[in-house]
Amino acid sequence: MSAGILSSAITAHAPAASAIFADYLKAFRNMTVRPEQIIIGAGTEYLSSLLIQLLGKELKYSVENPGYHKIAKIYRSMGACYEYIEIEEDGPKVEELEEKEINVIHCSPSHHYPTGIVMPISKRYELLGWVTKTKDRYIIEDEYDSELRLNGKPIPSLQSIDVSGKVIYMNTFSKTLCSTVRISYMVLPDELAERFYRELSFYSCTVSNFEQYTLAQFMNSGSFEKHINRLRNYYQQKRDRILEAFLQGVLKTKIKILEEDAGVHFLMKVDTNLSEEEFLDKMKSKGIKLAALSSYYHSSEKKKKYENIYVMNYSFVDCEKMEYVAKMITQVE
Repeated sequence: MSAGILSSAITAHAPAASAIFADYLKAFRNMTVRPEQIIIGAGTEYLSSLLIQLLGKELKYSVENPGYHKIAKIYRSMGACYEYIEIEEDGPKVEELEEKEINVIHCSPSHHYPTGIVMPISKRYELLGWVTKTKDRYIIEDEYDSELRLNGKPIPSLQSIDVSGKVIYMNTFSKTLCSTVRISYMVLPDELAERFYRELSFYSCTVSNFEQYTLAQFMNSGSFEKHINRLRNYYQQKRDRILEAFLQGVLKTKIKILEEDAGVHFLMKVDTNLSEEEFLDKMKSKGIKLAALSSYYHSSEKKKKYENIYVMNYSFVDCEKMEYVAKMITQVE
């Protein structure tokens, strides 16, 4: 579809805020996209269901192991075929994508959940090489909290360095505004955008024009950028306070902090003779609920390997209670 035809399609079907989103992506992620490539919806779950309809259930999708459990649930509910792919220290194992004949990989290069891995540029180009080998391969790049990188410069998105039109970019405002703001969006390559308007444009946008125009004005005025900067400073100070409470005294010798530079969670490895189940039970008895990294693994073999590593999400944590938490961890033997 030509740019002119796509431009006329946006008037009839594309959401109201698309043009502002396109400007934002250019300014902050160096992504050159047209408004008509942007599809807005109420949550990434809804957009994922549209995407499966668009790409087809006959393709084989991948789910990261460890990863966000809801992705597998979405594929299962839509009747799509999927396989688990192991996540290595730098991201998904490309050889396994080939072995399992995966067509569509869902990944979070900017900040993987739950491991916190930031995919290096070398792995990103390796994935872009993989996706070009056959016509029916695609990468879904989920940047759910890319704006919240706390240290260092962000690595370019896969979409911004993709020259083959094979990357589908997804993002949400739930992490940067609030969880009740159900506004997410995906950027489709031109070929898929054409197919979307031809086959699925009968779906009404699930985000009202009022909400879209309000968010667009917030972004266009520069207020969103100021908000993001304040949010980064807030989370950085919060993370530093938590780490300060944890990395002192006896506890410093019992734990190791991992992947703390991006997003609003980090990993904490605890050196203890207790089994993970015993450690969790003892912490729970003291009023502290921890999320084990092993619980995000599909295979029991991996669960054992990563025992006593915990996902520390601090977005809603009360910093005043962190000294108590640190004290309780030191007392658990």
